[in-house]
Amino acid sequence: MAVKEKIEIAKNTNELLDHLIKIVENNSERFSFEWVTGGEAAKMEIYDKEKKIGYVVKLEPIEYNESHIS
Repeated sequence: MAVKEKIEIAKNTNELLDHLIKIVENNSERFSFEWVTGGEAAKMEIYDKEKKIGYVVKLEPIEYNESHIS
């Protein structure tokens, strides 16, 4: 993959994370969130303060072609 493509993927991932952060910061009474990014992928740890359970969510880009788009 070319450097320009990797930069674009990282930029898109960061834009998504910025949006998600805004959403969860306004609703963090029950859950806490930690973020880790690594260019084209990101991981989010979600901790349920009420049930004391943690989750890890992996975010990565999905490649679509014309047959997958409705």
